[in-house]
Amino acid sequence: METAAKIDLKALKREWVGGITGEDLFRRTLRCVAQIELAGEQAQLRGVMILEHDPLHFAAAFFAAVHTGVPVILANPKWRRVEWEEAENLVNPAVIFGQSPISELARMGIQHPKPGAILIPTGGSSGGVKFAIHQWSTLEAACEGLSAFIGSGPINSCCVLPLYHVSGLMQLVRSFVTEGQIAFPEFKALQAGDFPVFAANSMCLSLVPTQLQRLMAQQRIADRLMTMRAIFVGGAAVPGAVVERARELKLPVVLSYGMTETAAMVTALPADEFIAGNTNAGKVLSHALIKVVRDDGSECPAGEVGHIQINARSMFKGYHGGARDVSKLGYLSDDEGYFDSHGRIHIVGRSDRLIVSGGEKIDPQEVERTIIGTGAVEQVLVIGWPDSEWGQKLVAFYVPSAAEEHEGKWEEELRADLANYKMPKQMIQVPTLPLDERGKVDRKAMQRLIAKSERKLKG
Repeated sequence: METAAKIDLKALKREWVGGITGEDLFRRTLRCVAQIELAGEQAQLRGVMILEHDPLHFAAAFFAAVHTGVPVILANPKWRRVEWEEAENLVNPAVIFGQSPISELARMGIQHPKPGAILIPTGGSSGGVKFAIHQWSTLEAACEGLSAFIGSGPINSCCVLPLYHVSGLMQLVRSFVTEGQIAFPEFKALQAGDFPVFAANSMCLSLVPTQLQRLMAQQRIADRLMTMRAIFVGGAAVPGAVVERARELKLPVVLSYGMTETAAMVTALPADEFIAGNTNAGKVLSHALIKVVRDDGSECPAGEVGHIQINARSMFKGYHGGARDVSKLGYLSDDEGYFDSHGRIHIVGRSDRLIVSGGEKIDPQEVERTIIGTGAVEQVLVIGWPDSEWGQKLVAFYVPSAAEEHEGKWEEELRADLANYKMPKQMIQVPTLPLDERGKVDRKAMQRLIAKSERKLKG
């Protein structure tokens, strides 16, 4: 791994972050630097964890950690018992910014990140908590690719996505690297029509489809969306009704494709093409190279669906605690798609069971294991079901345990074990799981059960 790059903290002094002066951000960052340096060699060896809810606290801790060259470990403040147990088996930070249930005391048997590593949490395709290993240079490369697409100069961001997610983190990094501005309003503020003040047509907004749908629901807010420089939408398939409404309003929506492993987007569709009727992930950005390949590794011609294989200067270096390096052939994602004759990529689905709901990656097997672990359920099947608000919603079909007599109470235990976004939106009790004679998912039976459950909830 290359030597950690030290960023110039004096660059923080300009007036660029909403809610704090540049001088105050600089001083706050220096205090974080002092805290890291107090931990000495242990911080250099074991790293620094950041799980701050407050974006200003997060920014100060993040820039301090990157500047000092220690391993940086981002964590989700919304994790519950299951996620923290998995994280504790992977990392042992010497300094923690934020409230964590894991200890800063040194433990044996932990593989520590290398200096300069930036570990970003991701659900991954195999379930559980995983950390994608990035460096400051890979994050910068992602910024360069987006700048080449959107145009040179400052990128101003209105950030309503969490900074521990790559989609939120990259907004902070872009504004720093391009000398743009960034504001961190609550999403509820945007819903109330309270938008940050930026120069006309200069603000970029990154949203998951659920958020875009909610903002378009009020015409006065939709009018504000029309003045954006770009509205980046990713994280899940965009429901058709959302696409139609955004196109009707002529919103500058930029559909994109990317992931934690690529430091966010590696393809993007220009807003004018979206408004003109195109609904795909656009062309590959300048910092990346994408192929669509068959099972044997041969490249698919235009129009043929295959596995998406990515090479990029923003590519991660592997998963912490797992395979260290990405193949020279590139990263073979779990996404399937195809190129059209114009070189635009179309994402058609996933080859694994991973569910994306409201922009969050969820492994249904992890949810199933946790539900079974309550002792209240004999069998369970968790699926992602199309939903106009969430893209996909989690639905759990379960056969209750014969020994379980306090129906419903086990769901309280489940909420203590799983992050909220992993909780099924519907829990449907069934005498047998909706599978056919081959043990495959019976979608027609599921559709009937879900419709019946929804009528019961409404009624």
